[in-house]
This record gives sequence, C-alpha cells and structure tokens, in this order.
Amino acid sequence: MTTTADTNLWVADDPGHQLLGLEVVQPSSGRRGTVGTALIHTAKITSKVVKKVAHMRPIDDSCRELTADPGSLQPLRPLASNVAADTR
Repeated sequence: MTTTADTNLWVADDPGHQLLGLEVVQPSSGRRGTVGTALIHTAKITSKVVKKVAHMRPIDDSCRELTADPGSLQPLRPLASNVAADTR
C-alpha cells in the first residue's frame, strides 16, 4: 500500500555507502548482518534527506532480515580507511 507520505518521497540507492557488503552489528539490538543495500529517502518538494535505511541479511540464527539507520551500525572488522589511519 502506498501512503501520501510515500508519494512525496524519492527513494534511491546509496551505491557508495562505506558499509555495503560488510558484516555489521547494530549495537542497540546486538543483531548482526551483512549490509545488502542502503537507501536514501528524499523529500520531493524540498530535496532534503528525510531518512537513510540500511537493509541487512542476518548472519546470526534469526533468519530475519533487518533494517536500521546506517549511522547506527558498526563494522565487525575495521574498515581499510581506519586501519590505514591507525598505522600512521
């Protein structure tokens, strides 16, 4: 079902998101998953980003996909950019 709020938004992939394809944890729930896609919801009228959502495949035994704010996710392994900064 499409609501009025849905028709006022553009939804687009965020193909350059740094966590795509990585295993992450959502600290608030403890759930772990692999980020499959990140979406950006933008208001059509103002062009302001309303929300960002990461969709993850579970790597725990839950068998349930999950969504979360990408900003709340933490990679299970250090990102290459963080490793390079730590070795300087």
